[in-house]
Amino acid sequence: MPDLTDLLVTDDDNFFGLEPELTTLERARIVVMSAPYEGTVSYGKGTGAGPEAIRRASQQVELFDEITGEEHIPRHGVATLKAFNPDCTAEEMTIGQVYPAAKQIFEAGKFPILVGGEHSVSPGAVKAAFETYPDLSVFHIDAHSDMRESYDEDKHSHACAAARINEWCPIVQVGIRSREKFEPGHPDRPVHCYHAWDYHTEGPWIDEAIGKLSRNVYLTIDVDGFDPSVFPGTGTPEPGGLTWYLGLKIIQKLAKARNIVGFDIVEVAPTEGQQVSEFAAARLMGRTIAFVSKYCWNPEGAV
Repeated sequence: MPDLTDLLVTDDDNFFGLEPELTTLERARIVVMSAPYEGTVSYGKGTGAGPEAIRRASQQVELFDEITGEEHIPRHGVATLKAFNPDCTAEEMTIGQVYPAAKQIFEAGKFPILVGGEHSVSPGAVKAAFETYPDLSVFHIDAHSDMRESYDEDKHSHACAAARINEWCPIVQVGIRSREKFEPGHPDRPVHCYHAWDYHTEGPWIDEAIGKLSRNVYLTIDVDGFDPSVFPGTGTPEPGGLTWYLGLKIIQKLAKARNIVGFDIVEVAPTEGQQVSEFAAARLMGRTIAFVSKYCWNPEGAV
């Protein structure tokens, strides 16, 4: 795996369109990885184009966050890495490319963000986070539980992402509305599932769900966890997902109560002729950075 310096984007093709002095590895606290992989998709295609579309959209996102009332992104700086090579297997992508890069980011004391691509890319980032934070748990927003042990004879399929993550960490899932009949999870690393048909409005359940997490948390967001009215461009747009503001409220509460050590946004499949999903993903990315900055990196902002 090349050194992060060799992977760094040094021109203006960076996330959020920042000035060059805010995008160096020395200056930036945040490092963004792009994994344009869709090698195991089983329905709608196009997630391989997601990272580049989100990067372009992010350059149109205002840097002032109106919820927290601050400009967090310029304050911390964002380094952008060149996209990983998608000409490989899912295992080679997540363990051979994502994992070593994320490991270097953690070792450098930086905050990793992974942009997919399909959900199979996430376990490599979680593995690096777990090796850095042994008490790690994972907060998983998704329409699908992704707890199959194997799919199409591939245990690294996008349909198995949470099962692979559960090899290291307990998981709390929200937004789920499609799953296998029997998905036990590991007995020592429970998987707590909050189905969307029962939990689709704000209520005490959010604090209950967050209360099941350890102090250090990795956040993985499959955009189909939101309703298709928010993210129409995704491979399997299940009806009945999280609304935009409910999703933001959940992430905000998570950041207030726990230490988010990294996050990913996956499964955006851009739709020709519109920019709805990639722009929503860029906004979600920026807003999550704001919540992490305000509440995880600023103890006075937490409650």
